[in-house]
Amino acid sequence: MISYNLTYFVLAGFTLNPAMKMSAVTILIPIYILSLIGNLLTIMTTSIDQHLQAPMYFFLRSLASLDILFISSTVPKLLSILVSSDKAISLNGCLLQLYIYVSAGATIFHTLGLLSIDRYLAICHPLRYSTIITSRVCWRIVACTWIFGFLEFIPVILLMSRLHWCSGNNVIDHFFCDTSAVLHLSCSVTHVVQIVFFSVAVCAILSSFISTIFSYGFIISSVFRIASSDGRKKTFSTCSSHFIAVVITYGSCIFIYICGAGTAPSKSGKTVAIFNSILGPFLHPFIYTLRNQIVVTSLRRVFGRPINSVK
Repeated sequence: MISYNLTYFVLAGFTLNPAMKMSAVTILIPIYILSLIGNLLTIMTTSIDQHLQAPMYFFLRSLASLDILFISSTVPKLLSILVSSDKAISLNGCLLQLYIYVSAGATIFHTLGLLSIDRYLAICHPLRYSTIITSRVCWRIVACTWIFGFLEFIPVILLMSRLHWCSGNNVIDHFFCDTSAVLHLSCSVTHVVQIVFFSVAVCAILSSFISTIFSYGFIISSVFRIASSDGRKKTFSTCSSHFIAVVITYGSCIFIYICGAGTAPSKSGKTVAIFNSILGPFLHPFIYTLRNQIVVTSLRRVFGRPINSVK
């Protein structure tokens, strides 16, 4: 007789020997701390300095807040697994981790789409920019992205909370509660949940991805029409760094949630998930903020000492 009284899962994490575990911890802790510091600096500097009240910095504050939430949904538990071998996570804790991860991730996609549209309007329609993207519009757009991002996956979580989980089969082959890894442990039929999750994930990822691609396409087209070679070089430098963030974020999620939808967890999938859940939030402050000379100058004013810009 099958028992459905499962109340916790075990996260398998990665199969590493003690030396490799220590190396992983040594790398992860600085990355996590630097990610928190970088994103907190972005929030603090763009909030305090009156010179950084343009719409772009408003969107960057939103992105930094989401990055802190996103990376904190997985890394602390991963460190716990590596350091103390505490691999257990309650059923409710697992669903909560999954909800924060997918909701913050979806809202990050929407915010990256907003940033690309903002740059398109600033570069391609500079004279109309200030009248289109006002402070009131920024607040409304960001509020909508957060509300929509944290509502769209609620049906998936509710459906998963009604599934049966068989005792004796509770090892999640992942370092966090990812959707496909959790669903493969259910004793219930999960086709409906998979379809709903896939549909929501596709809408969240591809809708913002398409807007981002089109925006940067128009930006590049406009750059080629700039007469000044220095102007072209400066704009291309900004776009190239943003493009790196877009490739890492969208590429990893498309691989995991669209190309690998419904498949069992794999070693490659877990590896790609690291790029998505850890490297993205770590790199965003450096790509979007610390490469910006205006922000670096603001940091110097705030802290009263020289800060070298990231080149």
